[in-house]
Amino acid sequence: MDMETETKVSRWWAKFKRYTRRSLFIFIFLCFLLFIRIFLFQIYSIQGNSMYPTLEHGSVVFVWKGGFAISAKFFGTELLYTDPKINKLDLVLFVSKEDELVVKRVIGLPGEFYSIEAGRVLIDSTELLENYLPQGTYTSEPSTSIFLNRHNSPFLAMDKQGRIPPGYYLLLGDNRQYSTDSRSFGLVPVEKIKGKVIFYF
Repeated sequence: MDMETETKVSRWWAKFKRYTRRSLFIFIFLCFLLFIRIFLFQIYSIQGNSMYPTLEHGSVVFVWKGGFAISAKFFGTELLYTDPKINKLDLVLFVSKEDELVVKRVIGLPGEFYSIEAGRVLIDSTELLENYLPQGTYTSEPSTSIFLNRHNSPFLAMDKQGRIPPGYYLLLGDNRQYSTDSRSFGLVPVEKIKGKVIFYF
């Protein structure tokens, strides 16, 4: 191999290594972003006004997904890889019966006894203090059907009162008059909850 050919090969090899390093860096960076998107963090735009006045149509929420269920579409189910920390009055992102992402507020936790009467929400026989609601807000009673679970629905029909089973949550929208929430689609299983809203604007 003459000197000129050796120089060309050397230059080609240097370019190849440079492009390979660059491609590897881009690949690792994309994998990192995908990991964050699937397991840790999501940005979501609110559709509709069911959470008004807290959130309006077009509001942007930042959702923390660490510890919450991830969708395992290949197996046709959700995978819950840890026990997520969900507190009362948290805003959570979950998958509705129509497979749509929806944000609602956590009103009742597993093991608590709920009651909706005279337009008020009572948890363990104590009226829930909801300062985020406009004054005079009336919470109507549930309208979920007793036939809700005949179609293998993971959601659990609720009545005017009852105890929330382990692994289920009572979720309501802040715009009670126009919100489709647990009063219509039932108590939400933890595996359908995808994350907690940590910031919004």
